[in-house]
Amino acid sequence: MIDPRLLQLCDSAFPSGAFSHSFGLETAVLEGGLRDAQSAGDWIEAYLCRSAATLDARAIALWIDGRASIEELDAALSAAVFAPELRSAARRLARATLDAYDAMGIADHAIAGYRAALDEGCAHGHQAIACALGYRAIGAAARDACCAYLSSTAGMLAAAAARAVPLGQRDIGRLLWSLRDAIAAAAETAAAAQSLDDLTASAIACEIDAMRHAWLDGRLFAS
Repeated sequence: MIDPRLLQLCDSAFPSGAFSHSFGLETAVLEGGLRDAQSAGDWIEAYLCRSAATLDARAIALWIDGRASIEELDAALSAAVFAPELRSAARRLARATLDAYDAMGIADHAIAGYRAALDEGCAHGHQAIACALGYRAIGAAARDACCAYLSSTAGMLAAAAARAVPLGQRDIGRLLWSLRDAIAAAAETAAAAQSLDDLTASAIACEIDAMRHAWLDGRLFAS
């Protein structure tokens, strides 16, 4: 039976504030010719499969399976994010996620420790780390947690595409449905991560879009 708490944690509207970020997709719309559901889906799939899955989701699996510490993962993910706006977004969303845990009554020593580290400036702050803490706290299996995280990320990016392209709700529904096999395969691979050496990111075009976002005029999104 699926834990209903996991369903809430993978909702694309969780945590509050995620709607204000496009993670570089807005740049692709304004400068890269991203104009329809197909091209939006291609961009989102590249981000999911070559960044979110191979970096964030693998970090989540490593924490849940006890193969790496939060300190190690926080440092590794921070070093892998080059765009300043993405670093800021990751910190803001991490704090929003931790605040949401308070409201939901999800708590343990690891969550409290990460919050303290952020407050004291001893941690960089990353959304995937905050999610990993919550997934493990509710007892989610690594594969389920990875699938939840990737599904949530896909939903968040699709919502950004709906505003930036723009796209209709039926287009978004078809886009997300078309990603289901890629998400399932990526979650399976991410859940098999064994060490920090498995953390990689190769969505170069998406990374460039994220770095160029700061120079756009008339932006809809913070990143």
